Amino acid sequence: MTTAPSRRALLGWIGLACLPATALHANDYEEEDPADLVSDRFSIRQFTSLSENEIYKVGLAIKRGRTIRIGDYSPSESKAIILRARENWPATRAELLSGG
Repeated sequence: MTTAPSRRALLGWIGLACLPATALHANDYEEEDPADLVSDRFSIRQFTSLSENEIYKVGLAIKRGRTIRIGDYSPSESKAIILRARENWPATRAELLSGG
């Protein structure tokens, strides 16, 4: 004669059955990368109107390997401007606005 499974065994099997469903839901959410939201090209006017938080995101994109161009500057010059802007944004903004 067979015996009914114990409560402990039933709870164990139910728990095991639920694990794949919880793993599927955990993988559905992917956090957005702020560097992906940055444009690849800025005019001088657009770049100088960015906030410090936006400059941080542009610098983050540069550090992650993205190529970003500013106005008529080459990619290497644009990268240097962006990295300088992360250090001292007010001074870099004033320099760009003055045509330097």
